[in-house]
Amino acid sequence: MGEGAVRTIIRHLTKAKLVDTAKGGCVLTQRGIVLYKSLRLKLSEVRLVNARELALDKASAAVLVRGSGKLVNRGIEQRDAAIRVGATGACTLVYKNGKLVMPMSERESWILQPHDLLFAELRKAFSPNNDDVITIVSAPNQELAEHSAMAAALTLLG
Repeated sequence: MGEGAVRTIIRHLTKAKLVDTAKGGCVLTQRGIVLYKSLRLKLSEVRLVNARELALDKASAAVLVRGSGKLVNRGIEQRDAAIRVGATGACTLVYKNGKLVMPMSERESWILQPHDLLFAELRKAFSPNNDDVITIVSAPNQELAEHSAMAAALTLLG
C-alpha cells in the first residue's frame, strides 16, 4: 500500500474513534478494542488447509465465521470477495447437523461427507457448530490465500 492509502485509512479509523495516533504510531482506543474483541469472537484465525477436492490452485486457506449460516445465499458473494483480492477460487460451506453443506442453488447443495479427509481436517481445525460457515479459498501462494480467505469471511459479518 502506498503512503497516501495508509494515511486515508488511519484518518478514517481516527474519525471513527477506533484509533489514536501519536509520534510512535497508532493505538486502539477503548472503542477499537471492543470492536476488535467482538470480531475475534466471530472470526477464527486463518488456517492453511489441504483442499485437494476443491482447490483450484497451489495454496488453500480457510476461515470459520460463527453463526453466519443464514447470511449465505449460494456463496457467490464470498467467492467474488476472494477473487477481488487475488484468489483463483473459493467455496463456502455451512455446518448443518454434522455435515458441511455447499449451497449451489435454491434447491441443490453439495455435501462434504464426514469420511472425506477435508471434512476431518476442517472439523479438527475449527470445531464448527450448527450455522457456522467455513470459507475455503485457493490462490497461487499462501499469503494470497490467507488474505483472500479473510476477505471472503468478512462478507459474512452482517
